[in-house]
Amino acid sequence: MLTTTKAAERQAASALVEGRNSYISDLQAWHKRLQEKQVELESTFDLRKVNKWSVNVWDDYPEDGTTYAYVEMDAVPDVVCVDLLMHLLAYVKSNRVINDSDCAFSLRFYDSSSVYPALIGSREGEYSMFKRWEMTITGANYESLDLVVQELKKAPDFQGKPFKIYSES
Repeated sequence: MLTTTKAAERQAASALVEGRNSYISDLQAWHKRLQEKQVELESTFDLRKVNKWSVNVWDDYPEDGTTYAYVEMDAVPDVVCVDLLMHLLAYVKSNRVINDSDCAFSLRFYDSSSVYPALIGSREGEYSMFKRWEMTITGANYESLDLVVQELKKAPDFQGKPFKIYSES
């Protein structure tokens, strides 16, 4: 069937608007699901069920030497994760050995949908997406990162629970 150029342009513009609206709806739904999960985690979290705090210090990083550490426990809500990471950050800031490693440390909230928005809307893509608190480690190399991990293993307990610090990617 033949169509005019104007009709084809209208159809393309309509398809673009429909696609954009679908994407925005999918993005909003993903954020809403994660928010609802956090509300549920906060209401059901039981500190008595925690034996150790599992913290992964990511050991694969870009050339600028920035990596991160995060709480690798699905049943722990963000409000606890940020407190736990602030506890570790305070320990790091007061630790002479780590401070001599030339690494800089800070805290951030990372939302992978802001970096990989194209993953929204597919089950496989969304499976690898997350929002979480992270302690960033800047200026690291493999040697200094190993030192940081070894020193973090000596961090004092948080809420009466010890840490399980490890480094893997």
